[in-house]
Amino acid sequence: MVSEDPKEPASGAGEPKPPKIKAEDNPWYLLATLYGEPEGSIQYLIENELMARNRIAWNRYFAEAIRIKLSVEEQHAADELTPFSPDELHGVAEAFAERCKVSSKKFSLPAATDHINFSNVEFGQRVYFQRYYFSWPTFFDETIFSGYARFDGAIFSDYTSFRGAKFSRPGDFKRARFSGTANFNGTIFFDWASFEGSTFGGHASFINTEMRTDTSFNGATFKTNPPGFFGAKLHQSTVWRGVTWPPKPKNRNEAGRFIDAYACLKLEMDRLRKHEDELDFFALEMQSRRVELGFWRGLPFAIYKFLSDYGRSYIRPLAALILVMAIGTWLIWYFDHDCPSWEALGLSAANTLSVFGFRKDFNLAIDTPLTGLIVLAAVQTILGTILLFLFGLGIRNKFRMK
Repeated sequence: MVSEDPKEPASGAGEPKPPKIKAEDNPWYLLATLYGEPEGSIQYLIENELMARNRIAWNRYFAEAIRIKLSVEEQHAADELTPFSPDELHGVAEAFAERCKVSSKKFSLPAATDHINFSNVEFGQRVYFQRYYFSWPTFFDETIFSGYARFDGAIFSDYTSFRGAKFSRPGDFKRARFSGTANFNGTIFFDWASFEGSTFGGHASFINTEMRTDTSFNGATFKTNPPGFFGAKLHQSTVWRGVTWPPKPKNRNEAGRFIDAYACLKLEMDRLRKHEDELDFFALEMQSRRVELGFWRGLPFAIYKFLSDYGRSYIRPLAALILVMAIGTWLIWYFDHDCPSWEALGLSAANTLSVFGFRKDFNLAIDTPLTGLIVLAAVQTILGTILLFLFGLGIRNKFRMK
């Protein structure tokens, strides 16, 4: 069972914030860097053996929880999913005791079933958590990342919080997986941030978050809920290409939450003048409104989508216009045998495009006692007017004309 929002210590309003903790004075960091801190250039560290030893030790320490909570065989080799034997655990305890010598405090080896807490830590150096497995509620609240922070490929299987964290250098979450709630409320990214290919299985909250430079959600997946960006400030270079959004809401209550989330993102994209993204979020908002209104009241939204993809397509209304003219041509010719086919086509086009005045300009009129053809002309005029409007709207939106 994934915990959504575990209890956290409450702090009184106006209380002074505690001083930041050095990384080496946090027991979880010492466990995460059990055999020492990697050194060297970023390119060298990609294949650094010390990083691999630290990661494997961490993941094996939590291997029981890994196996219980979800399968990660596709991302982790078998040697990272094998729990430590009692003798190996004794070796881990010795390595941890040795690692604690860099700290000014004394720590016991954290239990493999405890909440993982990096809150209020100041990382003055690069941190490397790529492909680490966080099996329990994990907290990086008010944490400062002064160096490059790598979480690419990390797996967070429970509630995860980066509330109020500050990333002075890049924050890399490419292909990370968040199974529970991902809380980034009040987080500030001063440098680029990447969530490319990441998966959010629970709720992703970015309330009051600030993205001050390039941010990418390219290829990200939101499985169950759209992300909440209420009060957030996104950068103009924020990328949403290839995002997989959750299925449409199941009921009216859920639809309301979806509408709020998409409407917020739509407004933010409008502020940033990202017109295409704004249209995409508008379409998602309209889709949710259909559910909120129910079948009959939401039917106009369904027709709007069918005819123009919520104003994003000019091909659909153009095809519909041609279809209306073709059907009208056949009906006029079929019921009025004295009318040549070319004249039937002209009459049908004049009816459908009546807003242009072609019927008057070319002296085209249905001269028939058949009431059905008179009604047909009226229906074509109504449909043609609607479809021409949608065609113009699609052209305007496609080429970003105001």
